[in-house]
Amino acid sequence: MAEIHIGNITGGDTRPVIALVDTGATESAFPADLLEQLHIPATERPMDYVLADGTTLRCSRGLARISITVRSGETLSSICPVAFWPDESGQCVGATTLQILTLAVDPVNEELVPVSALRRGWPGDIPVQ
Repeated sequence: MAEIHIGNITGGDTRPVIALVDTGATESAFPADLLEQLHIPATERPMDYVLADGTTLRCSRGLARISITVRSGETLSSICPVAFWPDESGQCVGATTLQILTLAVDPVNEELVPVSALRRGWPGDIPVQ
């Protein structure tokens, strides 16, 4: 679990939220009514999410500002994609948000820790013709 602050991308309304950190979830998800109260519009096409039991749930998507303060006191904040979940059952911080904020899960100390951004792949130059 992590305490985060979620708000609209203009920096207006924000709210503290306790959310499960789910590295198996692609995107973060919050109750649609909370996102609407924070004036976060559904701006992207709906997405089908496959749940752990194999069922599919179609949710609207949008962009929210998510801020997380780590143990050192540093607050990491960025605009992240969010799913408009029908209720609180799916409320979570997903892997995309962790990547955007350059955070990783420390399972031993049960906390989120800042990490260096990674670039995987061929380290050389690609010749352009």
